[in-house]
Amino acid sequence: MLVDTGATSHIVTKDVLKRVDGNFNPAKHYMELADGTRRNNVALKRGDAEGSIADENGKYVKAVLKDVLFIPTYPQNIFSVRAATSNGAKVKFSQDKNELVYKDGTTFIIEEHERLYCLNTVNQLNDDSNISSSYDKVSLACNIYKWHEILGHCNFDDIMKLENVVPGMKVVGKVDRSKLECGTCTEGKFANCRNRAPDSRATKPLEKVHTDLAGPISPVSKNGFKYCIAFTDDFSGAIFVYFLRNKTDTLLATEKFLADCAPYGQVKCLRSDNGTEFMNGDFQDLLRKRAIKHETSCPNSPHQNGTAERYWRTLFEMARCLLLESGVPKMLWPYAVQTAAHIRNKC
Repeated sequence: MLVDTGATSHIVTKDVLKRVDGNFNPAKHYMELADGTRRNNVALKRGDAEGSIADENGKYVKAVLKDVLFIPTYPQNIFSVRAATSNGAKVKFSQDKNELVYKDGTTFIIEEHERLYCLNTVNQLNDDSNISSSYDKVSLACNIYKWHEILGHCNFDDIMKLENVVPGMKVVGKVDRSKLECGTCTEGKFANCRNRAPDSRATKPLEKVHTDLAGPISPVSKNGFKYCIAFTDDFSGAIFVYFLRNKTDTLLATEKFLADCAPYGQVKCLRSDNGTEFMNGDFQDLLRKRAIKHETSCPNSPHQNGTAERYWRTLFEMARCLLLESGVPKMLWPYAVQTAAHIRNKC
């Protein structure tokens, strides 16, 4: 927004006025131009304009300009020094810096470019109208937050380095690196904080068993299997694999697993994800009857059931290699997975 010491009123080129003055009459309002001519019906409205202006720290602060004229034919937005000082603000021009100080003490930096003064504004006070070629160069000078936005929320330190590399680029305003924060970055770059602490390991067989269901797997096997479920003993690493035609067969597969491992002991704890196949009433009843503790991972947190997830990768990678090397049809994948599990158990 261009700062003009000769203008008597603020001017905007967009109709963004609020609390419009109903008594304002464009026909009775005359504008005196630099050449001495006077014209009416140039300013169509008068009211207040709201926007944000960069302060001395580079942060945008909401500001309200009073008695602003709406002139759609004007080449650019104008900030009137006279109008600002009439409302209690102070404007200071010096060799070192130029400042606009509001009544509440908020200080805004007035930037100088090609012998023109301007305020760094956003929102309604932005000026995207036809501007003189010399004023176009203002875009190369922005505060650290504006550059951060322009450069796709780039790291603040990298932006400061760019200032010394990119010709004409200038970061205006005071920069305190310890106080630079961006709410958009906090929300947009948020990453899940995973617990990297190792889990407590079982001290004897079947004290803790990890399970996970994989599928649907394509193609459907020769016997109509589309899913497979694995049970991995935490202590020994032994893995039991069963094949299912539907997810609803999970209960039957679990019962078969408990029967197969019964000669070696009683399962104390079963860890799974919170899929419906493990959380339905029938499955929970089975665990209660067998006095088995059920541990579940949080939603969208596969790392919390990492042992079962990692064993699936091991089995499937080995099974794919067996299928590729043998050249047998892919529909025989259950035999390859079963063979991979057998090899892992024997190694």
